[in-house]
Amino acid sequence: MKNVSTLLAISALITPHTTQAFAPSSGECSTRTRTHLSATASTRRNFLSTGIATAAAASTLVLSPLPGVADLSDGNALPQGAAQFSRVIKVRSQLKSVAKRVAEQPSEIDKKEWDKIDDFLRTVYSAGEDMKFIAKGIFDPDKKTKADQDIKLLQSLVQAAQKPVSKQDSAGFAIIAEKADGLFEDFMDQLRDVPADL
Repeated sequence: MKNVSTLLAISALITPHTTQAFAPSSGECSTRTRTHLSATASTRRNFLSTGIATAAAASTLVLSPLPGVADLSDGNALPQGAAQFSRVIKVRSQLKSVAKRVAEQPSEIDKKEWDKIDDFLRTVYSAGEDMKFIAKGIFDPDKKTKADQDIKLLQSLVQAAQKPVSKQDSAGFAIIAEKADGLFEDFMDQLRDVPADL
């Protein structure tokens, strides 16, 4: 709608004399001489050709396809697959830093921080869902089976990690976090399709 009104305004600016020529109070309409009639016909032809050109331009703008609307064009989102892979990498990195904090400074962690660690375990569990999406791209059946096993083990490990977190057992959490990191590593190995002897 905005394009149509813009085009009408542009056409009015291009031919301002046409609005005066057809106004009843205009001096041009009151005097009718032979030369004036031929000039008016010429003006009417110009008006019609301008109107047709304006209509053609308006239809081109109105009927043209709209640009694609996607987050990718904004540059603030990754496509499917890459987004899941990015989240898995991020969760693995965060798990390492949480495990390091729990192992090195267990006495400084209070109840509130243990609750946040418990919430983070839910994020690690949901990374398993992202891993399932990524595993759909593995074509080797043996690697796909191993990747699926790693995902199931990771999710069950995360569920088991809730016990040491609820007991505020830093040593137990560190052991589970180390095993989880090994499962992340093994999953990443399954994604490699380059032969080992290269």
